[in-house]
Amino acid sequence: MLVAGTSAVVYPAAELPRVAKRKSIPAIIIEVNAEPTPLTEEGISDYFIQGMTGKVLPNQKLARIIGIA
Repeated sequence: MLVAGTSAVVYPAAELPRVAKRKSIPAIIIEVNAEPTPLTEEGISDYFIQGMTGKVLPNQKLARIIGIA
């Protein structure tokens, strides 16, 4: 699951990564944000990429790594 540009504190959307992590086959959570969020601090995110979403996501190398290009 790609989580990008969020504070991760507005519910119910903030609960989605937590639900995905609790599944019988947990999702891998990739977080792209300018600053760490509760998802980072609580260990929900498997990967944290710090940067502005609009600059990080268009990066073609990153897109290939996470499988969206």
